[in-house]
Amino acid sequence: MALKRESRVFRYFQHVLILTDVDVHARRDQESMSAFAPQTMRILRSGAEAVDYVGTHPVDLILCDNTLTDMPGVKFVNILRRNMRLKMLPVVMVTLENQKSHVLDAIAAGCIGYVLRPYAPETLERYLVMAKQLVHYPEIEDMQLDEAKDMVSAGNFDEAIETFEEILSIQDEAQHYYDMGYRFLTEERYGKAIVAFKKALRINDLFAEAYKGLAEAYKGKGDKENYRLYMQKASEIYAQFDRLEEAKQTFIEVLKYQSDSPNPYNTLGVNLRKQGDYAGAIHAYKQALQITPKDENIHFNLGKAHYYMGEIESSGKWLDSALSLNSDFPEAEKLYMRLFNRAWRPEDGKPRKSKSATPKAQKDI
Repeated sequence: MALKRESRVFRYFQHVLILTDVDVHARRDQESMSAFAPQTMRILRSGAEAVDYVGTHPVDLILCDNTLTDMPGVKFVNILRRNMRLKMLPVVMVTLENQKSHVLDAIAAGCIGYVLRPYAPETLERYLVMAKQLVHYPEIEDMQLDEAKDMVSAGNFDEAIETFEEILSIQDEAQHYYDMGYRFLTEERYGKAIVAFKKALRINDLFAEAYKGLAEAYKGKGDKENYRLYMQKASEIYAQFDRLEEAKQTFIEVLKYQSDSPNPYNTLGVNLRKQGDYAGAIHAYKQALQITPKDENIHFNLGKAHYYMGEIESSGKWLDSALSLNSDFPEAEKLYMRLFNRAWRPEDGKPRKSKSATPKAQKDI
């Protein structure tokens, strides 16, 4: 059996890092991974130590427990993902924690697998095989993306557009994996759920780059309208992945061609609020303010999200700031009146009016 395991993942995970603050877990994980005969295997208890280690040593795979001596395992993964060089380093969460919320946090952080303790060797093998496949997925589309970018650089815009559109044609496949992930999640098959979600996220991540490349190809052809359209799509996908800098950069490009284009994080926040994910909406709106801090519509949207969460004081604070930016804001005035049974008045008694530079469609009304 050990030979079988070794033959299936041997070439892919030569340098393994095990993270846990529980000695018995460390011994168990080390014993299990030894069946795959990695060249090196290091055990660390601290997330800070691990960040330093992966920066200076080769690592092909990380087995990460729910708790470390200095931080939760999910926080370590989030720190890891901020480093673009380490972004694709596969991390499998190996934990006693089986709450659905923790699984979702692991998915959001970018874990490539989720194994519940205690586990059989065959279980770990199965998830490592899936992780191996996922690390190299989708290789063909990645190659197509690079080829299309080269076409743009060479001025072959029509060929580049055709290739980018071919990549984007697999969008239904991403939805298929999302649906599969949610099904596994409801069945509490967490490992399979996280693999399905990760595949969907990788495809969508590819879409952001494809949309951006498509925009550049149309720009090369002098088609400013399609350049703006596809750059907007790229910025919206970057926002979905909470990649603030990329979202900001692409949105700035969009604003050069259409000054009233909707902030991608605000659009995301509106969608999340309508789905009932108020906490997610608030996070998205606050990210939106990093890009357009004086957009009164976003301040209003924050006020409305807090209102739906029953957080009246916070809601009032954001409504006050929205009306301070634009006192001629009927929707904000109406909600303020509903909350406090009085009309809004600025503290200095002198209303400041400003015309909204943002399209009405951005208001979450």
